[in-house]
Amino acid sequence: MNMNAFADALYDVLRTKYTQVYRNKAPQSPTYPFIIYRVENVLDMSPSDDLYVHVDVYDDANVSVRALENLADLIDGDGDGLSPSGLNQLIIQTNELNAHFKREQRQHIPSLEIGGVQAVNLRYDVRVYFN
Repeated sequence: MNMNAFADALYDVLRTKYTQVYRNKAPQSPTYPFIIYRVENVLDMSPSDDLYVHVDVYDDANVSVRALENLADLIDGDGDGLSPSGLNQLIIQTNELNAHFKREQRQHIPSLEIGGVQAVNLRYDVRVYFN
């Protein structure tokens, strides 16, 4: 298992959607909007590994929720199994791994819960086969 290879492949996909992408946490004073992604759990399902991946999209609470939801839509995509436009139903293939993403949840988090920042949380079940 090479979690850095997986995180790098995910980063590359997210960067095609938006430029401000961070793994695990953002810098101290990020410019809004920005994306944080993290792997929360790894289960050994030999011969694969099952991962929970969170992708959080943050924006200033004083900005319209429409811009935040549009960016989350862009990241999540249309879910078309043949050629998905975002992470939902995406298959990533590299020399080191094959990974399939399936959205488990999408949740809007209002600014009252996170102090002046609004967010959308996207959670994916990911099955990964490491080569």
